[in-house]
Amino acid sequence: MEQRGITMCRSDGSLIYHVWILESTEDWVHLCGEPLIDCDKKFFSNEDTWPDSSCIESSNYATCYNPHTGNQLFLFETEVPISTSVRACIHSGRTLSKLESDHFVLQVRYLLLQQTLERHWQENDAWLEGLHSLTSMLELNELLHNIMHNALIAIPAVDRGFLMLYDAETQKLVPKASIGMGSSIYDFKTNLGEGIGGKVFKDGVGHIYNTEQALEAMSNIQANNMKSLMASMENTEANPNLMAMAVPVRMNKEKLGVMIVHQINKKQKLTNDDLRRLQGFADQAAIAITNARLFSDLRETNEYLVKRNHIHEVFTKLSFKDSDLIMVAKTVEQMINLPVSLFDMTKNEWYPHYTPLSRRLMDTELPEKWENFAEPLTVTTNETYVHLYPIVNDGVPIGYFVVDLHRSLRPLDTVVLEQGSALVALKMVNTYSMTDMYYKQCYEFFNELLQYREPNLLASKSRDFGLSPDKPLFVTVLQLSGKAQVVKKRETHQRMLIAALLKELGSLEYLLFGFHDKVTIIMNATTESLQEILIKKLEKVVKLWTNKDAPILRGGIGRLYSGLEHVARSSEEANKSLAYLLSRGTPGIISYESIGINRLFLNQQTEDIDQFIQEVFAPLQSPKAQSSDLELTLRTYISANRSISDTAERLHIHQNTLYHRIRKIEEALAVDLNDSNDWLKLLLAYHLSESY
Repeated sequence: MEQRGITMCRSDGSLIYHVWILESTEDWVHLCGEPLIDCDKKFFSNEDTWPDSSCIESSNYATCYNPHTGNQLFLFETEVPISTSVRACIHSGRTLSKLESDHFVLQVRYLLLQQTLERHWQENDAWLEGLHSLTSMLELNELLHNIMHNALIAIPAVDRGFLMLYDAETQKLVPKASIGMGSSIYDFKTNLGEGIGGKVFKDGVGHIYNTEQALEAMSNIQANNMKSLMASMENTEANPNLMAMAVPVRMNKEKLGVMIVHQINKKQKLTNDDLRRLQGFADQAAIAITNARLFSDLRETNEYLVKRNHIHEVFTKLSFKDSDLIMVAKTVEQMINLPVSLFDMTKNEWYPHYTPLSRRLMDTELPEKWENFAEPLTVTTNETYVHLYPIVNDGVPIGYFVVDLHRSLRPLDTVVLEQGSALVALKMVNTYSMTDMYYKQCYEFFNELLQYREPNLLASKSRDFGLSPDKPLFVTVLQLSGKAQVVKKRETHQRMLIAALLKELGSLEYLLFGFHDKVTIIMNATTESLQEILIKKLEKVVKLWTNKDAPILRGGIGRLYSGLEHVARSSEEANKSLAYLLSRGTPGIISYESIGINRLFLNQQTEDIDQFIQEVFAPLQSPKAQSSDLELTLRTYISANRSISDTAERLHIHQNTLYHRIRKIEEALAVDLNDSNDWLKLLLAYHLSESY
């Protein structure tokens, strides 16, 4: 039988032969030929059996015949591809001639050269397969597995290995592909600097490890990782030999991972050529990873654009259908798959009205000044994270989408909120436009009432505006004031105020409109008691408003009159009442009746009033008068309604002392406190000083 070109025949057509080579580990390794039977193994392992290397003849081999086994033994060196010691024997049954020996050695050399060429072709095929995979395969895990498989073909000295990639989120090296390893290798997740892979990744330099170095590098592996690694390396306990190589996987300066191969069962020495080959496959892996990431990014970008276009189409259809705010909010909720509520700041309304999230948020204190944020904001309410996405009109927030954050928002979720807020803003602004148009009509009708030129026509119109011309009515004027504000923000606050008024007044008969910084209300009230009820409703709105971070709210209320012809008079009284609060600088709401005597001074300049007060009390503010507390005594005497006992008690002085001070006051002011005119002047100055 022919044996790889050796054709020295016996009766059956072939001869039995054996070939060994001396590995770098100083062990003789059986390379090819018939396997030895057990009785021959001991004989052939005896060094004295073989020719002495010093006896190599000019033919570049040494040979001898062993009559006990019937074998011709040979010892020689190869030069290609590297110098290697070779032992060979052939069962000849006799001493071979010089020609036969030359022929056998030549056949063995040819066989070794042929195997070397085959190994190089395998390496080249592995390289070509790796390069082909880079251009024909986009599934990263399968591609990395192929690269590892080809690496082990190209480096025969190793028999297993795996590739790890760096996970930035966990900051660990995570196995992604393996050859010859058990499944538990994928539980082997190491920190930087941990084990062989961790050290090579951290240093960025490939390295060959002998058994001692490998065990030392693995000494800091955590117990759970060591258990996973050992479980993946089957049958290692029977063979304590452990050689390893590891190289970084990197693209330019970016380190992506590490490639590790082990020599467990084989005994061939690992060389720098092997290390370079492994680095070449690691570079292939780096290219594959980079290509896969680029493709993934491109695919994600394409999917993102497709989904963004779909989102735009959904909200465009909603716009064409003229869907209400509840439908818009529900659509946003469905598309991001998180609980969503829509809050209209101007109406203080939640949409949908009765969802668990809306009910919870109605009773929740949102962050201070949250309505002023024109940028998205994440806050904590009742130990729950919620995301506030503003609905903005000309840079001023008019509402918010509120998202219950069961998870973090994704980029497409933000796109949904962005598209939804744009649609809501458009719908709200359209509503504002219609409302503003109605308020303009109300304002024009109100001016017609003030002029009162066509009574019958005005009576007919009043019914169209929700008023009963035959019932008594009164006018209320509310004004927002404070720091200089952006017009749009002022409009937003005015709409918020109107929404609160509409909610409180309900279905009563009234005409309400906003114009500039004022809100005017004409209300029907059949009786004064009903007017009091209506005033309490107005006071409730004003009281709640003072708790808001908003402009100061002041209001004046005119008296109740019968007939549309008295709208102008009630309106004038309401504005005078408002002017009274403005002059005092106090917020709140006041009716014309409550002003009392101060009505006489509503049109008086503040400077004139201050001058009058100063003229009256100036004599009591001299150093001598102040030492006797004359001004305090007079003010206390007036507030006690001229009661001697009450005044003395409040001042903690004897009544005789009080009489003495009163005489000094009369002398200083040149008045007689028993004279009605003098007393009225002092009383009026005191009242004005307390009121202005």
